[in-house]
Amino acid sequence: MVRVIRRVLLIVCLMGLLAPAGLMAGGYVYNKINEGAPFTHFDLEDIYHQRWVSTYLRGKPIIMLTAHRYQRYEILKWAETFRQEFGLPGHVHLLWVVNLRKFPWSTSRGTVISQWRDFNAPIPVLMDWGGVVGKSLRINYNVPNIILIDAFGRLALHEMHTYNPEVYAAVSARVKSLLSINPGVDQYMSPMMGQPVVPGMAVNSQKGRRGDSN
Repeated sequence: MVRVIRRVLLIVCLMGLLAPAGLMAGGYVYNKINEGAPFTHFDLEDIYHQRWVSTYLRGKPIIMLTAHRYQRYEILKWAETFRQEFGLPGHVHLLWVVNLRKFPWSTSRGTVISQWRDFNAPIPVLMDWGGVVGKSLRINYNVPNIILIDAFGRLALHEMHTYNPEVYAAVSARVKSLLSINPGVDQYMSPMMGQPVVPGMAVNSQKGRRGDSN
């Protein structure tokens, strides 16, 4: 009997070693996306029920910000500064993604959305109920995450930083480098050219309201 148990344990251990990296106990785990690889497709609604679909946003870079709701005032600093330099001129899609995959079961979705509306963020706040963005990058939500996606839909940068002017300047330089190589049109010089229209979303919908995360 002891030998049988040992053999079973050995087989289980070997199966664990040979299993694909994306498969773990409890279900499928997303493989982390590397820089230069296509970013995971997303189709998310903001707090005003407007849809933001990744494939419809191609043609200009995307800046996504995300963190735990307790970090929302740090994210707010990033959002306001990015909005002034890139959002208001229309050079990028600037989005605040809220991971709600583990939001309290005792709280209704309507309550969560109302709380984010009351926060009145300066950029669109997207409700990621399935945690699509977070699982794609295995995000640590305890610090603000800055995610850049290029005009082709590829991950260009993922960094985690508390806001300060020096770090912002470095990230801003990366954004400008993406704007200089946009396909077919220099949108940094001509922000209204080639702007995609998302169903249910106003073309100039770069201003949102305030929100919460995780």
